[in-house]
Amino acid sequence: MRPDSYRWTCACCGKAMTGLPLDLAYREPGGWLELSDEVRARSSLSDDFCWIDHGDGTIDRFIRCLLPIPVRALDNEFRFGVWMSVSAASWDIYDDGFDTGVYQRDVCFGYLGHNIPDFPDSFLLHADVCLGPEGRPTVTLHDADHALVHAQRNGVSVAQVERWVAASMQH
Repeated sequence: MRPDSYRWTCACCGKAMTGLPLDLAYREPGGWLELSDEVRARSSLSDDFCWIDHGDGTIDRFIRCLLPIPVRALDNEFRFGVWMSVSAASWDIYDDGFDTGVYQRDVCFGYLGHNIPDFPDSFLLHADVCLGPEGRPTVTLHDADHALVHAQRNGVSVAQVERWVAASMQH
């Protein structure tokens, strides 16, 4: 089945929908909104990069990535736009190649910067951040006994995607 031919009813508003959205994105890393005005004033958030200067010499660095999850009944995958916490060295590699798509390394290590809905304790899961010549980096979670890792390997149901989409419409 193709996602554009899919028809469903939104659980939050009851409206009949055509076409199942397959992308949802976080605007900022987890915790950004809870930062004090002082910390946010020292920090930076753009569409692709975020750094948080805590004022004690500690700087957290994040890059925007895509976390793909196969949808079993569709020929597509669902993608969460997530923020990954990366080291200063990985940040520099991504920043240096951002405009050209040419990187010193193809893969770097990162921590997931969110708790993904319906997957408790997914914040800080370990992952490979795969840098490529086109588009946002993709995230491959490291093997772990965690439901989100299993979902990325084995897929989720269309009903799960419907729940994510409906929940995003409530905000």
